[in-house]
Amino acid sequence: MDTYETILKRRSIRSYLSDKEVEKEKEEKLINAAFHAPIASARYDNLLIKIYKNEKLKELQNELISLTSKDNTYNAPLLFLIYHKGENVDLANLDTGAIIENILLEATNLSLGSLFIYSFVRLAKEYPSLYKYYEIKRDDGNYILRSIVSIGYIDKENVSNIDHKMKVEIE
Repeated sequence: MDTYETILKRRSIRSYLSDKEVEKEKEEKLINAAFHAPIASARYDNLLIKIYKNEKLKELQNELISLTSKDNTYNAPLLFLIYHKGENVDLANLDTGAIIENILLEATNLSLGSLFIYSFVRLAKEYPSLYKYYEIKRDDGNYILRSIVSIGYIDKENVSNIDHKMKVEIE
């Protein structure tokens, strides 16, 4: 599928086949797509992507359910947590957004569903038991969670039905 077609086809998916794992080759393509996102001042060393799947992901999902009575990863079999270190929040958000977009588009290209989820960031910051997902302290600095992306095979198309029209002014 060409780039334009992929952009038009991409939708937010909130229902995954939880028993069907994403193949290693597809996972590697998603990682490579993230690596090729444009990053401010080429500071790739400010970024960390943690991937949760299998038992570690189930632990995270169970923690969410026990705290909030809801799994806002939508039972996805693969989760990308995107972290950024540094003081400039604007750059962190822009860098993370570029990474997210590359992952979302490549997921669509690979016939996978995906969802950009910010609510988990608020929950991880709010609940002490989830804080371990919010901030990661390493020798090279503290990484703060900026967003997550859920990935998986679509169970049913529970897609957003938002009208995708914005205001456009041409001068």
